[in-house]
Amino acid sequence: MANSIRARCGFTLVELLVVIAIIGILIGLLLPAVQAAREAGRRAQCTNQLKQVALGLHNYHTSIGILPSGGYCPRSGSGCTTISRCHNWFESLLPFIEQGALHEKIDFTVETDREPNAGLLTGLMLPGLNCPSDPNPPLLDHDRLNPSGSCGGCDYCTGPAGTKSLGASYSPSGGPLNMNGCTIPPWSDGRNCQSANGGSLQYGSPGMFAGGPKAYRFEDCRDGLSNTFLVGETIPSWTQFMMYFNSHLNCASTNIPPNYYKINARGCANPAPCYTSGIGRPCIPDRSGFNSYHPSGLLMAMGDGSVQFVNETIDYNLWVFLGARDDREAVTFP
Repeated sequence: MANSIRARCGFTLVELLVVIAIIGILIGLLLPAVQAAREAGRRAQCTNQLKQVALGLHNYHTSIGILPSGGYCPRSGSGCTTISRCHNWFESLLPFIEQGALHEKIDFTVETDREPNAGLLTGLMLPGLNCPSDPNPPLLDHDRLNPSGSCGGCDYCTGPAGTKSLGASYSPSGGPLNMNGCTIPPWSDGRNCQSANGGSLQYGSPGMFAGGPKAYRFEDCRDGLSNTFLVGETIPSWTQFMMYFNSHLNCASTNIPPNYYKINARGCANPAPCYTSGIGRPCIPDRSGFNSYHPSGLLMAMGDGSVQFVNETIDYNLWVFLGARDDREAVTFP
């Protein structure tokens, strides 16, 4: 009786390894495309949100006849009382971004960390105000640059210890403004580092906003609204300044190049945000510019309300000129 031979169907170990390797290669090729598509979606959402903020500012200007002040404090004085826990541009904007009910509840005669404002604004989350490309939590600790909780100075004490405020992904442009020290070597004529102390008090700024009570009109922009920054992206976790409801010179400067946090850590554990690194003041001036987590650049809303993507390799001189409203430089957005 002849023996019958049964044929076996299957893969050899070598064939399985080859198939696995091919699948791995395909996934490796596909993953960057998926990540790029997701970032494109996040960037589009961020663009729309920034556009809404810019339109809100235009509606405010149409109604009031002037842009809101960058920040102002209810009390007169010196030191912290003139720059910390102040009301700011964004609170003024609330009725023009469908948040009129919240605006009516705020008591503008007392600081943001006092009642009824503290209970109203502390920990408050509003939609459409944080760029989805930013992986950091939207609510930031008030005492994040002061781990000891002693609040010994206004630079390290922006609110009640243990409480949080909504970080600002979008901040108004002060132009080439001196943010308590110019971190970029100025030109011989100083056009990239103007005014003083972040534009607080009555110093004003070369941009469309100042960190203090000075306010500007669109007609003050003699360089053309389409060629002047109005508001742009920031990474609030990199600096204590950028909060919607807890102002501390909440105004960004074009004295610092775009996405400067990528190339100059200034003592911080790059790329860890300052408030998680335990590093204090050395981080602050470098982080008071415009920054984002978008690859290769950031979004800026121009004075005419349009939103432009600015490559982080933009010529520094052009970046400075676009921040100033009246430097008489004949520049156009690239």
